Amino acid sequence: MRVLPGTKYQGNRVLAVPSEMILSASQIAQEFRGYVESALQTLEQKGYLHLQPHFHLFLKILMEYEKGESSAYYPWLNSLPRRWNTAVSFDYFCMSTLPPYIKKVCQKKRDELSAFQESLKYFDYILPETKSDDELVKFAYNVVMTRILPSQEDHNIVPAADYFNHGNEANIVICYNNNNNNEQTTANCEVYASRDIAPGEALTLTYDMPTNPSHLLATYGFLNEAPATYCKLLFTNPSEKLKQIGYDPSQLVFSTQDGSISSPIWDVILYSKLERAPGMAEAKNAFYEAHMSGDEATKFAIHSHFQEATCTVLLEHVETILKEVSQLTCMMEQFRDEDRHPRLPLLMEHHAMVTSTFSKVRDNLRSMY
Repeated sequence: MRVLPGTKYQGNRVLAVPSEMILSASQIAQEFRGYVESALQTLEQKGYLHLQPHFHLFLKILMEYEKGESSAYYPWLNSLPRRWNTAVSFDYFCMSTLPPYIKKVCQKKRDELSAFQESLKYFDYILPETKSDDELVKFAYNVVMTRILPSQEDHNIVPAADYFNHGNEANIVICYNNNNNNEQTTANCEVYASRDIAPGEALTLTYDMPTNPSHLLATYGFLNEAPATYCKLLFTNPSEKLKQIGYDPSQLVFSTQDGSISSPIWDVILYSKLERAPGMAEAKNAFYEAHMSGDEATKFAIHSHFQEATCTVLLEHVETILKEVSQLTCMMEQFRDEDRHPRLPLLMEHHAMVTSTFSKVRDNLRSMY
């Protein structure tokens, strides 16, 4: 969505959507009370009860779709894409071309859809032919996962407000205003400019972490121009202390511009090495205490002592990722058939971004020896 002629100044309202058009997960939960419990029980058994708000919206989308033109949401539903590039839309060949981290992220999304499909069987108020239509079920899942707008109190889908594209730096903010002062109804949705916006400039929200393009691709089906990307370090069952040291994908990033390495990466690699190495308990405890107390001088001293070892670990990791992505890219090119696998170009673009970034990191690491 773009600004029409006339500058939108900071604080100006750019869109208003009345409450009666907002799909509210909490309101839908009340509407379905007494009818959806068997489905929710299945969702819980599958381990996805935390997605209950999303599941309620998913059911509502399918019910409104069945109404066709008689649904108040028909014009909006009819405007939505029918072709998606999200993880649940990848075919098996596409999945086989993914390196471990993004493959794990994509598989999680596919498992969510599978849980929704299984739970749907136990909701009696949707037609059997709808339940058996895999493409329609996938459509409803994609609508929810790509268009939901979490608020402090609820999970909403707001027709028209869901048209705003992603930007690494948002220039609008979404607010909910209950003019009726009625806590039992969904508030109106209002969208305001968070800064001055020039004519023709896109209005943007930030969907998710800009530094995790793999997650954006899996969930929303596009690659952003990321300023940085997750370094792909994966630890099985990381300790609580390793998490406290900084094992968090939002922090463990490489710059896509110059291959610079965020400081939490060094912390995590060093601490994980000290955790596993025999005879390193004293250094491990000293580093942990220094990190938790903010003693940067002690941390720097321990880092300096182990610099060559940590550089070697990180360089081996980077070279492993580069080799793996190169092999997968060759497989893509060898079997490239965009008619059969229309999402391959997007995945090749992802692999090229990883290759470019990790090559810069490799060069930086080699210069440290």
